[in-house]
Amino acid sequence: MNLDSLNENQLKAVEHIEGPCMVLAGPGSGKTRVITYRIANMVLNKNIPGARILAISFTKASSMEMKNRLMAISNDIRLSKVTCGTFHSVFFRMLRYFENLQLKSIVDDKEKRYAIKNIIKNLKIENTDDDDTITQIMTEISYIKNELMNPSDFNSDVLTRDDFTRVYSMYEGYKENVRKIDFDDMLIRTYYMLKEYPNRLDFVRNVYKYILIDEFQDINRVQFEIIRMIANPLNNIFAVGDEDQSIYGFRGARPDFLLEFEKYFGGTEKIFLDVNYRSKKEIIDISNSLIKNNLNRFEKTIKCASGEGASVRYIEPYDPEEEATFIAKEIQKKVQENDDEYSEYAVIYRTNIQSRALVDVFMNMRIPFSVKDSVVTIYSHWAICDIISYLKLALDPNRNMDWERIINRPLRYIPKVAISKAKASKNFIGCLMSECDLKKIQIRTLEELDIDMGYIKTLQPKYAISYIRSTLDYDRYILDYCQNRKIKPAGIIEIMNEFESSAVNFKTIKEFLDHIEMIKKKAEENTLNSQQDGVIFTTMHSAKGLEFENVYVIGASEGISPHEKTCDIEDDDKKESQIEEERRLMYVAVTRAKNNVCISSPKNRYSKKIQVSRFVKEMEDTNKRVKIKK
Repeated sequence: MNLDSLNENQLKAVEHIEGPCMVLAGPGSGKTRVITYRIANMVLNKNIPGARILAISFTKASSMEMKNRLMAISNDIRLSKVTCGTFHSVFFRMLRYFENLQLKSIVDDKEKRYAIKNIIKNLKIENTDDDDTITQIMTEISYIKNELMNPSDFNSDVLTRDDFTRVYSMYEGYKENVRKIDFDDMLIRTYYMLKEYPNRLDFVRNVYKYILIDEFQDINRVQFEIIRMIANPLNNIFAVGDEDQSIYGFRGARPDFLLEFEKYFGGTEKIFLDVNYRSKKEIIDISNSLIKNNLNRFEKTIKCASGEGASVRYIEPYDPEEEATFIAKEIQKKVQENDDEYSEYAVIYRTNIQSRALVDVFMNMRIPFSVKDSVVTIYSHWAICDIISYLKLALDPNRNMDWERIINRPLRYIPKVAISKAKASKNFIGCLMSECDLKKIQIRTLEELDIDMGYIKTLQPKYAISYIRSTLDYDRYILDYCQNRKIKPAGIIEIMNEFESSAVNFKTIKEFLDHIEMIKKKAEENTLNSQQDGVIFTTMHSAKGLEFENVYVIGASEGISPHEKTCDIEDDDKKESQIEEERRLMYVAVTRAKNNVCISSPKNRYSKKIQVSRFVKEMEDTNKRVKIKK
């Protein structure tokens, strides 16, 4: 096996065998190459049995890539004995061996979502059965388990503490009834099994003498505790990671385990992979300038192996609509002029909601694109469905299902008995006013609503939405709803602002509603992900591990990146910690680019002026050596 192609630090990492080793691998530094070459060196050159080596990655795809690259080095059968897998697959193997756990005993994410949705319906928790909310609840349940927390100590962002505790308890009860566990339980069960049965722990220790973990900065508490048990007392643990790319705090990732690795494993050898083979110097300079502002990190500066010549630009469009239009036109022009592939271009954003303007513009211009994340449309959110019902009723008042949905949103004090009767009639409002024995004040409210609906029909969709939110008091309903449930309204208000913004280019309500149906249909068909050669749309989180010739980082503004949830944190220490994670997200986004990066800061959002992100200023601050060109 030829090791001549490795640089000095890569070679040092590959040749490390015994004892704990921490490899800090910057972006584009060849860490996968180092990992596979090290395993091959151990097996082929040092005669360590492959079956004694455990190599863990965080995703099935990266685990398969590791295995494939390992076999590409040599087809020696000894390499095939190495265990390459995710935490879940490795721990499932242990539970299957010791406790006869079967695949049919696992609750997958689809069943978990279905169960939680039914629990929420049974508890009659209003408006929480939309997919985004269910996803957030699932993430929160996982976070509790990964941190080995007590659920009663947790503050949910979407449910009251009491409601969350009930949902959690009923979900646990559901699993007991069907005699299954979920993926999080797999970790918990492995942890307690090894802790309570020393003979089983000794067996696992004797099997896996050498442990290698990729993306160590993403490890959570329960994973760390299990690995720590297995590695002891030999501590032949090889941890590869980069605290500057730790971006999964919301689901329990603990970069502090990497930062404090030497405290947990005495005598650790520390190796820096600090040469970037992906990006040109200008891109590395601005990313170094940005990330040095984080305090909770190892002191290091990434070097460049690819020379100079990158284009680093900065633009300030008027708003996200102009931002999306500018990017679409520029990519289209460059592809035509340079004969590029669309897939050489990526647009990276902080949150899924920002993809809305991109999807609208790229579809209108017939530019192919792929959405890296699962397709999420704002049009399925329950609050947006309410406003859509108002718009549909303005065009066609004979939609009883829509009347039923919005008649008490905001509260008009119409009793359920009256609503049921009106729902069965041909004229919903007429039936309420003439056949349901309502009080004069209730009838007057319905008469005013009828007039309002007639007026909404005449408006362009953006102004119609604004009228529903302000004059019909829908925003007040949302604020009261959130206050009653002790949850923050910012997320729902942002979605409604985005919805109103999405209507700006449509002249009629019908045209806008047709557009919504088309987007929803394509999302359901998953055709937004089906383009073979398309511009990549991805969040910063999902961009990690990817690389592109050309990158557009959009929404580099205060309140977007860093996100307003972080900016609004009152506890100074917690806020600073979250700001550092937001900065790491921007660092990940910028370092995806090989040759060209364009950073965009819209001046306005939702008809309000917004400030340039502090991260843009930090990227420029390298003793004036780096200046992002406008």
